[in-house]
Amino acid sequence: MHGSFASIVPFIVIIPVALLTKQVILGLALGLFVGCYIEHPRPLAGLEAAIAYIGREVGLSGNVSLILFLYLFGSFVGLLRVSGGVKGFSRWMEARIRTPRGAFLFTWLSSLFTFMAPDFRILTVAPIVSRVFERFRIRKEQVAFTIDVTATPLCAVVPIGTAFVAYMVGLMHTSAHHAGAASPYALFLATIPYNFFAWAMLLMGAFLTFFRFSTQVRTATRTTGAMPDRAEARSLLLAHERRGAFALEAGAIGFPQDAAVQRGMRRREESGEEVPDPVEALAKRAHPSAMNLVFPLALLLASTLAFTVLSGYAPGRTLVQAFVQANAAKAMLEALVLTVVAMALLYAVRGTPLNRIMVGFLQGGNEMMPVIVLLALIWAVSAVASDLGFAQFCQREIVQYVPRSFIIPALFIFGCLISYVLGSSFGTWAILMPLAFSLAQGGAGSLAIAAGAVFASGTFGGFVSPLSDNTVAMATVMKVPVMDYANYKLKTALIPVAACAVGYFLLGEIAR
Repeated sequence: MHGSFASIVPFIVIIPVALLTKQVILGLALGLFVGCYIEHPRPLAGLEAAIAYIGREVGLSGNVSLILFLYLFGSFVGLLRVSGGVKGFSRWMEARIRTPRGAFLFTWLSSLFTFMAPDFRILTVAPIVSRVFERFRIRKEQVAFTIDVTATPLCAVVPIGTAFVAYMVGLMHTSAHHAGAASPYALFLATIPYNFFAWAMLLMGAFLTFFRFSTQVRTATRTTGAMPDRAEARSLLLAHERRGAFALEAGAIGFPQDAAVQRGMRRREESGEEVPDPVEALAKRAHPSAMNLVFPLALLLASTLAFTVLSGYAPGRTLVQAFVQANAAKAMLEALVLTVVAMALLYAVRGTPLNRIMVGFLQGGNEMMPVIVLLALIWAVSAVASDLGFAQFCQREIVQYVPRSFIIPALFIFGCLISYVLGSSFGTWAILMPLAFSLAQGGAGSLAIAAGAVFASGTFGGFVSPLSDNTVAMATVMKVPVMDYANYKLKTALIPVAACAVGYFLLGEIAR
């Protein structure tokens, strides 16, 4: 049975269930049980095997560290929100933006402070710029696109200090473990140049923002003036208050997504009564203070870089060599622990009630649990697939008969379709990464290229899909129809998608 058709049955279950239900966790759970019962076809043996796989994979030291990092990252964002740091930074910047070009420039520069998660960035920056851009007659879609293009595409290629990094390294850890590859973080770094879609959208976004949108703004300002009517301004100001609940990255409509952090959304019970999110309720009452945002971010970045270099330091090594040889996952966790402790102390000294600090810490961390569950299932499914001989089957049945230069482009296009339907970058990566590594082992390309193509395809769906929480959040804040805005982004993204497919094909041809 090893390496037979049975090895792909779990994925035959996972993909349709995830696409039909928009529940990636459900698909992964069913795929895990199917794989375990194929391997152990007895009533209790399959159940026991599934539990054993989850326990074994979660118990690995590297995986425990990643789980702790994700939980603490949620706590980090929760503390930022309840401290009034986001509100204070927003007000500080609002008073200093005076021109359309300055507003566009701020939108890009603000990514230096909000790159940790796409939805954190959107819900922090969009309310600010929506109020700033209302002084100028600029299309709402253009403003939204400028923020969006520096959210998911940027977070997908930032190598430190994001929830994306922890999740991606988690995928690399499992795949590298079962494929016998290099360290997970080193492998993740190697994939960054091959996330063609993220780089293509950043380049296109920069071009559109500073050459096309800015020119249109100057023309519109000369011909129509700068101020919109008051009704439109009021509607923009109210948009932030009318946000709904968005999708979980695992694909469950009604919860948050890519950052896996519950945003300050007001959720509705089945009765229709609005239930305020506790973190959002505390955030609204917090005293605005930009220092409560700037200090933790600066400390997190500085300590991450310092601990990374220290973990790879050895006599005779240069700074670059130390960074390459570092245990980045350990360094990021240590930096995050230090930052969270420092935040709690800072906020307590500055008068934030202890109860508010604990709510931000615990509620923020708890909101990362869906992604932690998602990772645990991915690890277990990957282990089952490896034991069933999934890699050997892919090598024998796909790599042997399909021209190798077409395999990675086809994987990228297939991933784009899945991610568009799911609206989930994390979910797409979870489904396709075992396949990518199996194809790479079979000779379809290097591990970095195959994984980079999967990351690129998931980035596409997280950016353009109408089911993506990024799209829904941005459309709600900017008060534009979701499908209209999604189609606007899709039209812009089609050329980069085609260019990426050609790029992966050329890589395959060069490798031959």
